[in-house]
Amino acid sequence: MSELLEKILFLQKVDMFEHLTVSELQKIAQITETDHYNDEEYLFRQGDPGNYAYIVVSGAVEIFFEPSRGRVQPLTTVGEGACFGEMALLDGEPRSAGARTVSECMLSRISRNDFIHILHQYPAIALGIISQLSLRIREMNGKVTGLSKVVSGFADLYEESRKVLEGDA
Repeated sequence: MSELLEKILFLQKVDMFEHLTVSELQKIAQITETDHYNDEEYLFRQGDPGNYAYIVVSGAVEIFFEPSRGRVQPLTTVGEGACFGEMALLDGEPRSAGARTVSECMLSRISRNDFIHILHQYPAIALGIISQLSLRIREMNGKVTGLSKVVSGFADLYEESRKVLEGDA
């Protein structure tokens, strides 16, 4: 099987690209570069330029916040078929989080410049990706709503505890 065909078949399984036609997947496959990465290798850090999006072919990658250099707060770990750093493809802004491998990995990456060039030729690709990003935002909104309820519950508990303690004083 050709390398291009293998890339197309793999990309069909990636949620960011599952809606694309075979010809659109071929265009994406042609601009992906796949490389081996060692365990504990930093791919990018929070604040770095957003030049690439990555797709995990094999292995695992930790996404993290870095409130201060050297102090890492893990957010999530992603595995095979996960796409991360994709906001960089659309907005080119600095990274909002960092990423590092947590095992040996094979990762495909897509450069922003190549991706923008493809979008000019095939705007339907952008619509599909925007749809997937919108879905992720909705999921995140649900999580934020849940966290808001937890915080509100703690605030109520704090207030009740304060009143009880002041009453005992």
